[in-house]
Amino acid sequence: MQLNPWKSDQERISLLDASIRAQVKQRGLYYIRILALLSALYWVVSCLVYGAVYKRSRMVHNALLQIIDLDHGPVGQNITNSVLQIPPALELPRWQLLDRDFDGQLSEVREWVRKHGWGAIVINPGASQRLQQADINYSPKQAITVIHNTGRQPIITVSYLAPALTNAVTRAIYQFTLTHLESLRSQPQLLASNPQLLSTLVQSPISYTSEDVGLFSFSLSPIICIFGFLVGLVMMIEALIQWKMTTLDFFLKVKHWQVWLASFGLVTLWAVFVAMHSALAVAAFQGPQYSSHALPFTVGRFFALWFNIAITLAALGMWLCNWYLVLSPEFFGVPTLITVISNVASLMTDVDLAPHFFRWFRIQPFNNGSMLFQYILSGSYPRIALNVSILLGEWAAMSVILFATTWVRQTTLLLGIADNAGWLRGSIFFHSDIPYYKDVLPVVHKAASFPFEPRRTRSFVISESTGETASLKEGNLGV
Repeated sequence: MQLNPWKSDQERISLLDASIRAQVKQRGLYYIRILALLSALYWVVSCLVYGAVYKRSRMVHNALLQIIDLDHGPVGQNITNSVLQIPPALELPRWQLLDRDFDGQLSEVREWVRKHGWGAIVINPGASQRLQQADINYSPKQAITVIHNTGRQPIITVSYLAPALTNAVTRAIYQFTLTHLESLRSQPQLLASNPQLLSTLVQSPISYTSEDVGLFSFSLSPIICIFGFLVGLVMMIEALIQWKMTTLDFFLKVKHWQVWLASFGLVTLWAVFVAMHSALAVAAFQGPQYSSHALPFTVGRFFALWFNIAITLAALGMWLCNWYLVLSPEFFGVPTLITVISNVASLMTDVDLAPHFFRWFRIQPFNNGSMLFQYILSGSYPRIALNVSILLGEWAAMSVILFATTWVRQTTLLLGIADNAGWLRGSIFFHSDIPYYKDVLPVVHKAASFPFEPRRTRSFVISESTGETASLKEGNLGV
């Protein structure tokens, strides 16, 4: 029956027509099955994200903060004891007395925290002496420096560790102030001679200044890695699906090693192209620099950021490409959702603040890429060799596996097991003009290098979408 496109509804049948009842029922059951699969997948990824985010608030005690006494006097001893006596709790970090001299230099402490720590409370050199010799020029804020490192993980630092540092030093200063008031009572001459100094010593004999050595606390810091990587990955997924759906003739005609090389080149070059836009976006939104204390965004940092994003997306692109080549479309969502959600979850927490189940986040490309990202922009917590080796190793391993998955894809197409979209023979959506190999090759010798040089009892024909005829027996695939 030929339908008139302008009067199509008059010529089409009803959805309830008996002639298509079987097809309607078949497709209805199919979508119910897909719905069940996606429902189970939803709970898996939801538990993954919610579990990781919730547990980070219950495992803050896995983070270790330092108390560093450069004063070695009454002030340093008092503050150190007060901080170390804070009752432990799951929602609070643990404290460690770092018994190192740092040559008495606060700059050495800053550098150590930037490279290795989350944060520290530092009793500055000479704090006790300045308090004992206090005069009208005395500044209480010179006593203590509170240092935190947003460059290690901005969400964790800003949400949990920076407030913990502030609360701890405030508590210690309050306790010290109460003790210091008792000592002031024994100095009646000071009480009478200098009322302004007395007011300072009574209200706040010591105080603190706060510093961020990570330089990663700008307004975009919580989302800059997540958004940049996620947008890039979505663009990768679109290219990978197009590669699967539009390369039937390519897989049928081209040699296998060249198919693999083309697939490898597509994923890698596409990742490089997408990464260039991500790096340019960071440069565009940053301007000269995110803050007056941030590291300058140089040409070298731009190319380092470009390489970092490219290798991160290339590793994930190879991983997903392998799945897409061998799966039918109904299962595309399984590796996609698990890959995307688990990688995003790895950016929303720190592995050290996660249960043992989530320790596999350490090998997630987003996790390693974000650590490099933060180091490039802030110079904090350098783990360059580890992060780069993990990303390059995953990219290389997935490239080797890609050699096998392209062979599987090419073989299943040639044998009529799968169609262009990836539907397997027997599926209600399967459609392929290539005959099933069992119908045309009833006998295959065991020593044959199947499927490229199979022994056949007769030739068979591949009817392509262009209407051309290609004979596999004669080695002509229509080229």
